[in-house]
Amino acid sequence: MTTMRRENISITPRQLEVLSCLAERDSWLVGEIASVLKVSSAAATKAVARLERKGLVTRAVDMMDRRCVNVSLTRAGADTARQPIRQG
Repeated sequence: MTTMRRENISITPRQLEVLSCLAERDSWLVGEIASVLKVSSAAATKAVARLERKGLVTRAVDMMDRRCVNVSLTRAGADTARQPIRQG
C-alpha cells in the first residue's frame, strides 16, 4: 500500500480521496462518499474511521435519521487536504 505524508500525518491514497471529497462541501453522508468514490459503504466507513482517529474528520449521527452519519472535515483535515503531497 502506498502511503503519502502531509505534514506529520501519513495518509493512504483512499484517505486522500475522502479528504478531497469532503473539501467540496460542509457535510457528507458516508453513503454519499462511497457513491462518489465508487466503493462500498464498508470501505468508506473504514477510511472515515481512520481519518477520525487521526483528527482529520468528525462524524455525527443525523438527529432526524439516526441511521445516517454526517462526516465533516476538521480544521486539521481541511489543512491536510490543501497541502502538497510528499511520498514516503
